Amino acid sequence: MPTDGKPKNGIVRQLFSYGGVSAMQTFVEFGVFAVLQLAGLPFRLANAVAVFCSGSFNYVMNRNVTFKSSSNYARSIAMFVAMYCWNLLFSNLMMAWIPGLLGWPTMAVKIVTMGMQAVWGFLLCRYVIFK
Repeated sequence: MPTDGKPKNGIVRQLFSYGGVSAMQTFVEFGVFAVLQLAGLPFRLANAVAVFCSGSFNYVMNRNVTFKSSSNYARSIAMFVAMYCWNLLFSNLMMAWIPGLLGWPTMAVKIVTMGMQAVWGFLLCRYVIFK
């Protein structure tokens, strides 16, 4: 058993669990975003609401299910919120710039940025936020 007290297959279980939570979160975030866009909200506002909804879901599920964290609650939520603020800024900037530069639809840019956020999100959650 590694010195951090986690079994050797811990990262494999966490990857699968994180993937499941991320898949559910994707439906929450993209669904809220799409509905709000169809309702006529500007993409920045629709994105902010979608990120808040999916972020709340993600935090609870990953803290309690994926990483089974007992770390300092205030510390972990502050770091998680900081990561989501970065994610919101990053996705809004990409959705503002990429369609004009490359001609991609806003929805396609949203999907790509969500994939990028999933990769760095796992690494930050495992090694920094819920350690």
